[in-house]
Amino acid sequence: MVEEFGARATLSIVIPAYRSQTLDVVLESVRELQAEVVVVDSSPSELSELSDEVDVCRLPQRTPPGEARNIGAKKTRSDFILFLDSDVELTEASRTFIRNQLVDSEHDVVCGVYRTNPQVNGPIAALQNSVLKYRLLRNAHNRDAFGSASHMLIRRETFEQVGGFSPALTLYEDDEFSARSTRLGFPVTVERGFEAVHLKRFSAWSLIKDYWVKAFSGFLARRRYASVFKGLDMNLGSAIGLTWIAGCLLPAGCVAAITWPGASTYGFLVVALLFMAPALLWTSVLRDSSAQSKLLSLVLWPAIGWSVASATSAAALVWLWRALTKSIRELADWACIGYRVISRSGMPVQIVHYVTARCNLRCEHCFYKETLDAPNPGEMSLETMDKTMKEIGPTLWHALAGGEPFLRSDLDKVIALVQRNCRPKVLSFPTNGWYVDRTYEITLRILQRMERGNLVVAFSLDGPEDLHDEIRGSGSYARVVQTMERLRPLKALYPNLHLNVVTTVMPQNAEIAPDFIEQIVEQFRPNAISINLFRYHSLAHPPIPLEVIEGYEKAIEVYRSHMETGNLDFYGFLGRRALSIKEFLQKELITRVARKDEFVTPCMAGTLSYVINEDGTVAACEILDPEQNLGAIEGTQRSGKSLMPLADKGVPVVLGPIGGNSAHSDASMSTFRELVQSDKATALRTWIRDTECRCTWECAMSTNTFFSWPFAGNLYRRLAKSLVDKSDLPVTVERDSQVGELTRGVV
Repeated sequence: MVEEFGARATLSIVIPAYRSQTLDVVLESVRELQAEVVVVDSSPSELSELSDEVDVCRLPQRTPPGEARNIGAKKTRSDFILFLDSDVELTEASRTFIRNQLVDSEHDVVCGVYRTNPQVNGPIAALQNSVLKYRLLRNAHNRDAFGSASHMLIRRETFEQVGGFSPALTLYEDDEFSARSTRLGFPVTVERGFEAVHLKRFSAWSLIKDYWVKAFSGFLARRRYASVFKGLDMNLGSAIGLTWIAGCLLPAGCVAAITWPGASTYGFLVVALLFMAPALLWTSVLRDSSAQSKLLSLVLWPAIGWSVASATSAAALVWLWRALTKSIRELADWACIGYRVISRSGMPVQIVHYVTARCNLRCEHCFYKETLDAPNPGEMSLETMDKTMKEIGPTLWHALAGGEPFLRSDLDKVIALVQRNCRPKVLSFPTNGWYVDRTYEITLRILQRMERGNLVVAFSLDGPEDLHDEIRGSGSYARVVQTMERLRPLKALYPNLHLNVVTTVMPQNAEIAPDFIEQIVEQFRPNAISINLFRYHSLAHPPIPLEVIEGYEKAIEVYRSHMETGNLDFYGFLGRRALSIKEFLQKELITRVARKDEFVTPCMAGTLSYVINEDGTVAACEILDPEQNLGAIEGTQRSGKSLMPLADKGVPVVLGPIGGNSAHSDASMSTFRELVQSDKATALRTWIRDTECRCTWECAMSTNTFFSWPFAGNLYRRLAKSLVDKSDLPVTVERDSQVGELTRGVV
């Protein structure tokens, strides 16, 4: 039951549990709050019978506390969530504090402090609780410090906006959440009155081991999420530092005492250092503790200091080893990509993967919209996808598209497979931006697990609000704006996140396209704007209207001016210079193809780039006839399932195959490698080379510009020139004469 407190707030309590011996005491301490209670249990055996008022969520395997808290939070609907550990008992004072907060609270995130119960805790636990209390209270005025989730009260809206606890962390997930929450504008408030009893009983060995494990994990966590943990203050550095120094000197002192007659003074200084650290604790941390706890600190704190120091050193070695192996793997990936580019073996460096055919909109310019109502053939299973991604191996650019990709129910698992097996340098999501919360949650989850590469979330915007909604559907513009603003704060925490805008110049918006690019830059400040030219979904197509081409050219000029003046930073990483040069060279080539309908560049489709449809069919290019598909990836295919619950506000989720390609393909089934290296694939590559394609497909043109000679040569020549100039601005590509020069000898 969820009870209303005052006129404002309701409360739910989430308790993660694993082999808890004190859960009954904890539950009794929250009974007076009369709130909804959710226990998330991942113990090997089921809990003893609990009250019917307690909702027990059983997990099949041991789950990290952060993920368990997230699971519990999703089962609640109240205004506030109280996260409580299964060994933390609320006091009467804490219950009063919670009631007051629910009636009138100015805080979004509040955590409490510990106290010791003499009947439960021994002197060692009292020492630990005093340390924890000191650290928390020191943080009361420190907005860049940590907070403990052992008893933390969070406004639901804030919890959802921050994105919950990191499922990737087994320890320090509360520190990471606190730091992320603070940097997103929701600082953690530490309240002395929010006091709880820590029921855990420590032994000397368990306390030392606890510090060792946490120091080890904490160091690695801070290295992994350096931008999130930046400025985090642990508040015990001087005491631990003195202990560490003394600990390092102690072995040398013992040796000196045997070999050096004057070593007594030296030994005295070492011992004095060992006692100085506990003395520092006495004056502040252990000020209100018993004499027994203070005396124990003389022995335990040096041991804890050495434990922390050794754990940190061990973690540093582990981190260096991981960094080294990652660097070696990174070099191996680049070597593999380079070999594929040079050998033209048929293995890709670029993948466009349609993970679903589901879409909630009907865009006027979409060349798939006529087939979206066809019966859904299904989606590639995770098992098949795992095997396929392993075969594909390292890629430069990997796009997960649709339909609307965020409508795939297991998208986070799909992403994990791509990241683990393909390690793309750029992972891209084109999206219509409709699903605000889901897009935020999945994007955050990707970033928390992403150790290499850049994540690009590309939002489709085709004009001012009225025109955009006319093209894509009522309310779609507002959703894009809302989603982009929701994601924007994450850029400060994760520098590898890039928020882009995709605009398609078409008959409906060609006239206003240049002005709209100005609006995008002013209003959204994206990393980059991908300006696409309206295209037909066929090699045989009528000429693109001249007014569309002219609108496209004018929009490109506006975009170029903003790039050159530094208003946009493209992707903002080391490769931005090459990408900037490539971007405008590519636009020039597309313009020439559109204007003159002539062959300009050899095509790398079917050589370095491929399309994988949602049901596993593989194509060299999305605009080729279905009969030219290479085949289907063998393995179990997941049947299509309705996702209506995700289609909020009455917007339908429509099922259907992408472009009808898979529905008309009768090609054989095999592994991805076998398909792209088959005789059919070899014949198709020859046909593509001899056909002299005249399409304006942006994705294929990227690989063509980078790796089709002589264009690649000119791109790298321009890149070298820009490096010599030592300019941070992208190199401008002169228009007509340069393009003519580039294409001479190829046509």
